[in-house]
Amino acid sequence: MGRFPKRARKISAIDRELLFREGTVLFHYPYKLFFSLQPAPIKGTEYAIVVAVPKRNVKRAVDRNLIRRRIKESFRTSNSILISTLKEHKLHIQLFCLYLPDEHTASATLCHKMESLLERLAYQVTQSGALSLSRDG
Repeated sequence: MGRFPKRARKISAIDRELLFREGTVLFHYPYKLFFSLQPAPIKGTEYAIVVAVPKRNVKRAVDRNLIRRRIKESFRTSNSILISTLKEHKLHIQLFCLYLPDEHTASATLCHKMESLLERLAYQVTQSGALSLSRDG
């Protein structure tokens, strides 16, 4: 787990647009998660994530930054199940996490919701990995 590496925070604008157009959406309040799976690169992390807190929902920048930090921390502490699934299937995932409510949510709630969202995501990765294996073999 450890840090939240810089290369895990970088998704190009082109990849972000593809993520919105062709990515899969997973909704688990207070999050809406767009994701896209690719074969794993030889070197690098198993994931790349962008966290967005819309200005329309949370007006003050201080509050948006606080929520963004809390979401990143909850992802960092609960991503082990997702990473092990990605390593097992030799996949890389790009994530765009959108925060939906217009009020503050407690850190414990954010962590709990992120854990259950990542479990659902790992299950979907397992299902898509099984589908790609059955197509190849």
